[in-house]
Amino acid sequence: MATTEDGKTTLTKIDKTPTGKVKTMKKKEELQKAREEQYKNFRINALKRRAKRMGLTDEQIAVKVKELEKQMASTNDYNILIMFNPNDFNLVKQALLNDNIAWKMLVSSYGFIEGDGELLADLRKLLPPSAKIYPHVKRKPPILPSQQPSGRGKKTRTKAEKKSLAAAAKKARKAAKHLKTKEARRQQAIAKHKEEKNKASRKAAKAKMLFDKRCQKAQKAKSSTTIQMKAKKPSASPKKASTSLKQAA
Repeated sequence: MATTEDGKTTLTKIDKTPTGKVKTMKKKEELQKAREEQYKNFRINALKRRAKRMGLTDEQIAVKVKELEKQMASTNDYNILIMFNPNDFNLVKQALLNDNIAWKMLVSSYGFIEGDGELLADLRKLLPPSAKIYPHVKRKPPILPSQQPSGRGKKTRTKAEKKSLAAAAKKARKAAKHLKTKEARRQQAIAKHKEEKNKASRKAAKAKMLFDKRCQKAQKAKSSTTIQMKAKKPSASPKKASTSLKQAA
């Protein structure tokens, strides 16, 4: 919408031409073929690697590759789930009967049918537009035999056995934790006792060293040579009277 100089509004045409990259039908087909070829090469390479691990020769591997290519080129079989409105049950049932389509199960609102791609296309034409179709491809048989594990297979246990084993495992974990804690405490007590013992030994050794030093010092003092000094002879000259005696006289 635009506004002219005199205040009137006019409608403008919007260009809806896509500005991004447009994929043509030919381009889509090329992309689809490229994806199919990529998936085919992936399956073949995986089969070759597994066959080499199993010890197959090159001739045997070539035969297995041809079998795989033939299997991939064959049509798929489907397990088809159909879901519909319960009010359309009779309509769906009558349509299947008219085309001689057998079902594995058909109830008021859904059904299961086995068939190939052609049957799947027919169902999409026969069923009412409100019905929903869910096809699931059936697994094809393996080209290489599955390798069974050596020894006996794993025994399946009942729910009660699993519960009992879980309780026993929990009890074992709890006991192990308790023993671990108890052992840790014991080791800690032993380490503390050793430390105290070493400390006491160091203290006793230090006291003994000081005592030995004192004994050695005393022994050395005791064994030293003592020199006796001779007494001086008294003087024969008359001594001068002391000041205190003079004051008394």
